[in-house]
Amino acid sequence: MKRLFAIVFAIVFVSAVSEAKEYVKTNALANWSIVASEDAIPSEKYAAQEFQRLLKDVSGITLPITSRPPESAGVIFIGYSEEMAASEVGFSIDDLGEEGLRIHTTSNQISIAGGRPRGTLYGVYEFMERYFDVRFLTHDHTYIPSKKTTRIPCETFTYIPPFTFRWSYYKENAAYQDFAAKLRVNTTTTDEKLGGKTNQELINHSFHHLLSVEEYGKTHPEYFALVDGERKLDMWGGGPELCVTNPDVIEIVANKVIQELDANPDRQNYSVSQNDNDKYCRCKRCEEINQREGTPMGSHLAFVNAVAERVEAKHPDVKIGTLSYWYTRKPPKTIRPRDNVQIQLCSIECSTLYALDDPDSEKNREFCDDMNKWGAMCDDIWIWNYNTNFRYYDLPFPNLRIISPNIQYFVKNHVKGLFMQANGNSMTGEMCDLRNYVISRCMWDPDLDGWELAKEFCQLHYGKAAKTVFAYLDFLHDNAERAGYEPGCFPNPYELGLNAEVSTKIFKYFQKALKQTENEEVFKRVEKASICAWRAVLETCGEMQINDGKLVVRYPAPFEDAVEKYKALTKKYGQERAEEWEPIDNYYSLLDRATKEGFKAEKLENDQWSVPVIAEKNGMIVDLFYKPKKRYLTGNFADRSLRLLFDRCTIEEQGVKGFQDAPEEFESESSQDAVVLSKKLADGSMYTRQIGFDAENPGQIVFKTEITHNGAEPKTYQIQITPEFHSGEATGNSKIVSAYIQDDGWRLFNEDWKDSDGPGKQILRNATGGEYAFFNHKQRYGVKLSYDSEHVYAQSLYWNPHYPLATLGLMTKEIELKPGGHFSFEYRMEYLSRRPR
Repeated sequence: MKRLFAIVFAIVFVSAVSEAKEYVKTNALANWSIVASEDAIPSEKYAAQEFQRLLKDVSGITLPITSRPPESAGVIFIGYSEEMAASEVGFSIDDLGEEGLRIHTTSNQISIAGGRPRGTLYGVYEFMERYFDVRFLTHDHTYIPSKKTTRIPCETFTYIPPFTFRWSYYKENAAYQDFAAKLRVNTTTTDEKLGGKTNQELINHSFHHLLSVEEYGKTHPEYFALVDGERKLDMWGGGPELCVTNPDVIEIVANKVIQELDANPDRQNYSVSQNDNDKYCRCKRCEEINQREGTPMGSHLAFVNAVAERVEAKHPDVKIGTLSYWYTRKPPKTIRPRDNVQIQLCSIECSTLYALDDPDSEKNREFCDDMNKWGAMCDDIWIWNYNTNFRYYDLPFPNLRIISPNIQYFVKNHVKGLFMQANGNSMTGEMCDLRNYVISRCMWDPDLDGWELAKEFCQLHYGKAAKTVFAYLDFLHDNAERAGYEPGCFPNPYELGLNAEVSTKIFKYFQKALKQTENEEVFKRVEKASICAWRAVLETCGEMQINDGKLVVRYPAPFEDAVEKYKALTKKYGQERAEEWEPIDNYYSLLDRATKEGFKAEKLENDQWSVPVIAEKNGMIVDLFYKPKKRYLTGNFADRSLRLLFDRCTIEEQGVKGFQDAPEEFESESSQDAVVLSKKLADGSMYTRQIGFDAENPGQIVFKTEITHNGAEPKTYQIQITPEFHSGEATGNSKIVSAYIQDDGWRLFNEDWKDSDGPGKQILRNATGGEYAFFNHKQRYGVKLSYDSEHVYAQSLYWNPHYPLATLGLMTKEIELKPGGHFSFEYRMEYLSRRPR
């Protein structure tokens, strides 16, 4: 794929510089004064102090701060005042909004003023960056050039930022709000001396707050979404969605918004948005609108418009913001947002390796199409963009090359608010210091090149190790692009191009960099950054071993101490989470369990197969290995990663009905040819699984499930079987990876599928032949599953073009057993070297 860098022209936002004909040397400032008027607001007085402090740092000159200009010496005006207006004919801040700034320099005067409340303070930081090359790298590292003298051009510089809402979502900005102000992040502080934060709030999930299930669930279940014929009130993701066509719901929500705006009159917008799940209302009224508009956003936007209309009558200057997210991202055919409605698009489905407007990125095309359509119908577009790996906060994440191209794309499409979500939960995470610097600076000035900013950060922050650290970043990104995946914001290591070999190289980069550091301070900076290398090692370099009934992960030299080293570093640098919702202590526990105590397991083996069975984890099979072809059919350890040791690419059975309160762990017994797993249910019933080899055909793995019902009353049972195979390639092309079903001959049925649905679904659901398979034509391998179709209620396929995964699922029919009743079900699995025919 190509790396595309969008061009941002100066006409998109105001950035103007007059040509300089004269210069003021720094040493000429020695007798000048800094002037901040007595009626200056707190942020302007603080701006004068910041100018004084930073000028001393860069030049050694300390200037006095006064409220009136001296009669003879030069003057530096900070903030707009009557005195400045008298000396600066034509200088105005009326056109600068809240944050625009203007810097005017002559031979005997410098004027820095901007819109209130933040423009002047931002102007001081802009001045120091622009003319003295000061760089605000981290909260505890401001780079001050060693030069004592510089030439300040006599010119006028005017700048108005294109985004009125800027949030680089790192904890450093929330914890050190003075530092956030230096980076011009305008969303973290209420401190007046720092200019406060914008009165615009993040457009976020809010239904749960506006109409809560606790208040209305029992008395008015009809206020909530109808899903599968039920008003499901116990819902993940913040709670149930609302029935957005219910007239009472519209009035309740509108009144709630108006009440809160009455109490907070300075607010400029208010979020009226879905909760964080996809269980939107399917009642007749909602569905009629959605079907007509071609998207669930139809009924949702009609609801938001209705609320916005009511709010406008009381608060005409307030915008109502709503997410265009998940099921609401696609714009409706005819319904348009009202003038007082903001639309915030979310890019959660997009690739994080390739720019959003990269035409070769299949994942990103639909987002760009939606962006274009929304832009044509709404003039207040915001963006919620994703800039971290939410599943692995500290794993190497190769998306630095697309940060500035994406931000430039947003500017080109007239976006006004930008939330760059990252690791906001702790002070540590993969290259978090560098990332916050790059994201924040690009949001303030989208003309900057993010990759060059990353290089600059390395040079200024990592000292003599900078070249090696940046060489690592170059290697990481080049390697990920070669891997050929389009990772999102929850990627596994293999989707980022990480495996044992690559992780070892990353580790060596950081070990080299640590040896190059010139002092303890720089050593700590590089050491903090090296946490990502240790995480890569932990996830990809371990080896699964089953010995003495235990599965244990072992690390080869030189990583024998990787677990303890990682724990020590993350504790030292204050990492609180290993992923978005998981405290890091939970990951520590997994590390200790996997490398010390291990998991109860058995290994079934013959000349053709190695079948590890994890009795403790519901008897699942991991690392299914076919010896003649030396192929892992469920993906090897590197593909799975330590964190997902028992997730994805496993073979597992799960009780759907009749297994309430069933323990996860099986008791196990093994022989040369079989593993027998058994567990007792709460009512005394027995659930037994036997995994073995066919005596006459050792290439077949035989799975036999038996249930003996010992309860006092009849009970209904149902079992789901989910064999998840590594398909060898992430592709949507059924000519490369094919799925076949037996029904009067083998039939291809996965053409044009996306995720779990497609035009061949009826072929799959109606087939009665008792066999189906997947086959990779390029690598010439596959798996066939044979089963008794009389006992099967439904077959299923999960085939996602973005993952090398093919799930051939089975759901048994419901079977009612009387006390003492018995049920058994058998299926078989075998390796394919040629497609079924």
